[in-house]
Amino acid sequence: MIHVRRLAIAIAISFIASFAIARGNVKELTVPLKYVPQEGVHATSADLPPALLGQSVEIRVEDARKLDDPLEIGHGTGGDDKRFPIHADHDVIAFIQEMVTGVSKEWTLKQEHPAARTLILQVTRFDIDESNKALGSVYGTEVKLAFTLKDARGNSLAEGMGTGTAHRYGKAHSPENINEVLSDALKEAYANGLADPGLQKAWISGTESVASVGATARPAESAEERLRKLDDLLKKGLITRAEYDKKRAEILKDM
Repeated sequence: MIHVRRLAIAIAISFIASFAIARGNVKELTVPLKYVPQEGVHATSADLPPALLGQSVEIRVEDARKLDDPLEIGHGTGGDDKRFPIHADHDVIAFIQEMVTGVSKEWTLKQEHPAARTLILQVTRFDIDESNKALGSVYGTEVKLAFTLKDARGNSLAEGMGTGTAHRYGKAHSPENINEVLSDALKEAYANGLADPGLQKAWISGTESVASVGATARPAESAEERLRKLDDLLKKGLITRAEYDKKRAEILKDM
């Protein structure tokens, strides 16, 4: 009888703890950063001409987020609608550098040191937003990489911006789902940056480009597309009216 009673108490405690987590009653969430793009859902690759692939390049990632805490990567809301910070478990820039190096190898970029070209990627935004619902959470993320291409003498050849976004419905306060959307957005931002026509022209020719405007030939998502997705989330009841109004204002501000 004592064992049965102890078992019942243990089950009750476990249920209460699970319910508290599901409803988002957390004060902070730490995410072990992992690169896990969901290729079946969000396949992204860069269209790189052979002449570009023949030029050696050194790729450097720098932090330009201007945060008091460099490990902070976003915020979430719990069932009580209180916001809590989301942190990475280790250096964000080192994580992005490792990802960029690996993806560049997959895309057969000729990475060397020293190199004919230096591509500097400044991370201006690496943000995850989790909105907790009765069942699960809605995850939205945006990554922005400002790029500068230089020649072997340090002269600037091209500048611009690559942007990536991702949205997904998943489990509440899930590090796995957070890594998925961050990975998708990060890969998309890098691919969009490399697709910039001004960047590619300067990379191949070694002369300064005046047409580089930040991947306008292949934007991650237009404002109209982002607004349509936002409308869809509201209609499905996945976000509140307040969340809708806030995000809509952000999208219109970026136009």
